[in-house]
Amino acid sequence: MRGLKIQLLSNALKPALRRHSSSSSVATNFDLDGVFVPIPTPYRANGNVDYGALAYNFERWEKIPFRGYCVGGSNGEGPYLKAEEKLEMVSKIRSMIGKDKLLIAGTTCESTKLTCDLSKAAAEVGADGVLVMSPFYFKTRMTENSLYDHFVSVADSCPAPVIVYNMVPVTGIDLSVDVLKKMSLHPNIVGVKDKDMGKLAALVTETQDQKFQIVAGSASYLLAAMLVGCSGGINGLAAVLGEPLCKMHKLAVAGQWQEALELQRKLVNIDLLLMQECGPAGLKAAMELLGYKGGLCRSPLPPISDEKVAKIKRTLKKDGFL
Repeated sequence: MRGLKIQLLSNALKPALRRHSSSSSVATNFDLDGVFVPIPTPYRANGNVDYGALAYNFERWEKIPFRGYCVGGSNGEGPYLKAEEKLEMVSKIRSMIGKDKLLIAGTTCESTKLTCDLSKAAAEVGADGVLVMSPFYFKTRMTENSLYDHFVSVADSCPAPVIVYNMVPVTGIDLSVDVLKKMSLHPNIVGVKDKDMGKLAALVTETQDQKFQIVAGSASYLLAAMLVGCSGGINGLAAVLGEPLCKMHKLAVAGQWQEALELQRKLVNIDLLLMQECGPAGLKAAMELLGYKGGLCRSPLPPISDEKVAKIKRTLKKDGFL
């Protein structure tokens, strides 16, 4: 029934779709070089997605030189979104952003079939790529072979390129360099998002002969990741401090490492505070402080305390962002 609902919604939205060519040709032109925003999902008091707030935020985000956006990720409270809501968000956001911006959809599901179904549907409603975590409910039963087969099955069936999201704090599964290197040989698995600096560096070295791109999962070490050869980052902090992040990326690409380092040092404290200490509610509080519309979180994710909001405000002021 769930697969049928996804298919029906996908069919209903097809008149507004942007058509994709074959997965191999799309993957060849898929470029992760830049900063991506894993967009927070603003919710109304009744729990529905606030598309008015999203449109307001995109008016500002579209003035920043982001490479693209990610829908339904961790900072977007992806696990709290139904598959149908993710597809609706992809379709609506596609109309809010420029054709030059990549739109990536988080399509993680626990079974291979559901992940394949959602990934295909997301591509049909406008996603340029999909971001997929390891299925983790039965993590103690998973093997490297079963995980490899899972990602390859998704890549085989999806008309859009696949990015592997190695999110160990969530999944409890750490994909090895060896299995990621093996995945990189698939023409439709185009990259990986990871947060281990040693692994990022090793992956750059081990996949240098492949068209495989490695991106940093946090703004606090984006510069270090680029120094070892990563393309860019999918960073939650970009939702509030996109301008300095994009500037730092540009400086690094130009080899102006000292100027980039000065920016990186200013971004570390607020990134650690929002991403590690506070989570999505903290990110939304920072958005409100900086003129965006963060909206509410979906229950049962609790609101942030007044003390945490005050700490976020102090940190932003200390580093010159407020």
